[in-house]
Amino acid sequence: MGRRPARDSRPVHSGSRHISLLRPARAIARIVGMNVLLRRLLSCTAALLAAVVTVGCSNGMGKDQCLMADWHMIGFEDGLQGWPTDRIGVHRVACAQHQVTPNLAAYMEGRQRGLQEFCQPKNGFRVGLRGAGYANVCSGPTEPAFVDSYRYGRQIHDARTELRQTQARLRGARDGLSYTEASMASVTTELVLPGVPTDRRAFLATELIRLTQERTELVARIDQLMLRTQQLAVNVQELERQSPYAL
Repeated sequence: MGRRPARDSRPVHSGSRHISLLRPARAIARIVGMNVLLRRLLSCTAALLAAVVTVGCSNGMGKDQCLMADWHMIGFEDGLQGWPTDRIGVHRVACAQHQVTPNLAAYMEGRQRGLQEFCQPKNGFRVGLRGAGYANVCSGPTEPAFVDSYRYGRQIHDARTELRQTQARLRGARDGLSYTEASMASVTTELVLPGVPTDRRAFLATELIRLTQERTELVARIDQLMLRTQQLAVNVQELERQSPYAL
């Protein structure tokens, strides 16, 4: 009978242990990092879509709209939206491409009717609550009440916006803390492995110190953001409670 091959008695290389131990922690770190990146990407995409919609809505009238225009109704709709007087200039430029001139008298008469509805105090509150701008188009006895209502609605809108933004920063800080802690776990796992070269061990020790400091700062930031979120939430609730109109 042939001789059985000798069993390999060499120790397993520490690198294989190193890789198997690091994989779970590094996988966690990668997943957390991808979640942070995805949130930032979604935020940027939403902002870009909003910009596209805004640009698309301001392109003016098309050929058929110009040819079939009811300038009194167009003026009424522009007044109802609180557009300033120079809005007619946008229509004039758009329709000039199709050899159509707006009926200024009909437009202004319709706009004035639209403004009568726009400049009501309750509508001012709704406009402010949406975060829309006000182009100082109201005049007469209803203007002071409209402006006051607009400002209060805008105050609620701004308070809600600040609360949402602070909540988003808090989520970002918490995601950052999760990522940092996963990185710390990865570094610590490698640091305690046998056979790690001296220069690598020194680097890992320095990295662990840096990550520890980063974690401390993130924890402090989270505490601050949590407190600010609570304060803002109370402010929003109080503003909504005192609202002169139903929300």
